[in-house]
Formats: sequence, C-alpha cells, structure tokens
Amino acid sequence: MLLPMPSTKLIRTERAICLFAETLFSDESGPPPRERVELISEDAASLVSLSTERARLMFQISLFLVVWAAPLFIRRAPGLHRLPLAARVAALEAMERNAMGAALVLAIKAILCMLWYEHPDGAASVGADPQSQPGVRRLPVLSGGVS
Repeated sequence: MLLPMPSTKLIRTERAICLFAETLFSDESGPPPRERVELISEDAASLVSLSTERARLMFQISLFLVVWAAPLFIRRAPGLHRLPLAARVAALEAMERNAMGAALVLAIKAILCMLWYEHPDGAASVGADPQSQPGVRRLPVLSGGVS
C-alpha cells in the first residue's frame, strides 16, 4: 500500500534534490538555469513521493548521506549546502571515486539524469537527435516499394 509522503518531508527532499541537481548539472560556465533545476527537483520529488515506502526511504537515506557526507571526502565539514558550487562539485566527484560513495551518488544521479535528459533542453545539450523521440520515424517512408 502506498502512503503519501508527508509534506514537510517532501519539501526537505525537494530542497536536497535541488542542491544535488544544481551541483550535478553545473559546468565550467556555472550552475544550470534555476528554473530547470527547480523543475527537475519538483519532478523527482513527485516521483519519489509516489513510490513505495521502501523505495522512498532508500532514496531519502541515499540523498541524506550524500548531502551530509560528500564534503567529508574533500576534508570539509558535513553539509553540502555549506560549500560553494566548485567545492560541491569536487565533493561529489571525490565521493564517486569511493565504492560505497559511488553507489549512493549513482542511485540519485540515475533518477535525476533520466528526468534532466528527457527534457528537450537537456537532450539538446548533449547533441541528442530531436527526432529520436518515441513514436517519431527517423527515416522517411519510401513510396513505390524497395528496388
């Protein structure tokens, strides 16, 4: 039976997702547009809130551990939110180099990347062919049969 996620937990989860997403999708030019990060955070929080209690708990524990522990991997005090963007990126990268840390980061990263890159802006940012959408033919239908 699915029980709804309490709204206070949903808000905290969404904030943590927002912090993680901003760090994950930043590049050398800086953080991604705030609107995109907020949209992805809302989508991810909705997805998590609609999942089973066990899946929700696993996601929230992974997210908490990453947000809390990632700074330790670069010898900083716990709490990813305390770090500037460049240090947050370094902390996530350092955590991913550790086997246990990589498992935690990957669990969150997989969901966020799926949501980020299914958006047309995300797909275009990696050079995905816009015609490779489900239900859209890539090749024109030839009339007159095959020779």
